[in-house]
Amino acid sequence: MTYQEREQLEELAAEPPTRYLRPPRRPAVRRRGVWRQLLDRWPRLVAGAAVLMALGATFYAGFRSLHTSPRFRLWDSSAVEVLNLRYASATQVRDRFAGDAGRSVLWIPLEARRRAVEEIPWVARARVQRLLPNRLRVVVEERTPVAFVRQGSQLLLVDGEGVLLERPEAGSFTFPVVTGIHAGMEREERRARLQLYEEFIRDLDAGERAYSDEISEVDLSDTENLRATVVEKGAAVLLHFGRDRYREKYEAYRKHRPLWQQTGEVVHSVDLRYRGQLVLNPEIEAAPRSRTR
Repeated sequence: MTYQEREQLEELAAEPPTRYLRPPRRPAVRRRGVWRQLLDRWPRLVAGAAVLMALGATFYAGFRSLHTSPRFRLWDSSAVEVLNLRYASATQVRDRFAGDAGRSVLWIPLEARRRAVEEIPWVARARVQRLLPNRLRVVVEERTPVAFVRQGSQLLLVDGEGVLLERPEAGSFTFPVVTGIHAGMEREERRARLQLYEEFIRDLDAGERAYSDEISEVDLSDTENLRATVVEKGAAVLLHFGRDRYREKYEAYRKHRPLWQQTGEVVHSVDLRYRGQLVLNPEIEAAPRSRTR
């Protein structure tokens, strides 16, 4: 062992063993009570509460001013602007807001008024908007009539959803008269039968020439056999179409119609449901005669 190594060992032996000594105990800290802490913070709590109360009072005053100020008041129903009306009555629409006269427009429930406007038969959909400071706007989408319907002595209109509509004073319509639906029928049933009617009209008008304007009446009583009436030289002829190929069948009828008109044969009805045949007067003749297409 060298002299240097010996000196290092002696120095290490002379050092005190402080590595494993316990650390000295820390003096206990006396904690302050909860109430004492609250008392110290009381000024800040009071100041914060005062600020919140001031903000709340300011907000409430502004809110109340907006809802009670004459500036935002709907003075009468004439302040309700109604757009896109053609057949429905603007008076009917504004009557839905009669109870809101003198009320702030900010308090008027727009969704409830929208539903009320849509209860008008001619209105399919509506949108109600606020026009600040003191007006409302109602944007209306009206129903589209597709046919006439007889109800007793009245001739009403009906749309594709089966909603019966009063005939407006303005407007001119040239639809066929539909039978086989009435007000006592469930609306879903009316809708289903009118879908059959609209399919019939679309098929008749699908080619270069539209034939629907030659139809005066459509009977939807039997959904498996749509029947339509045409007027020939002042006489009504009932056509039995079944459920398909409406245009093809009608063109066959028009093609053969001059044949019996030339012979002077009286034809009250024609059954077009059979391929290759036109059956004349099937309700009258016990053994119907046929004409080949």
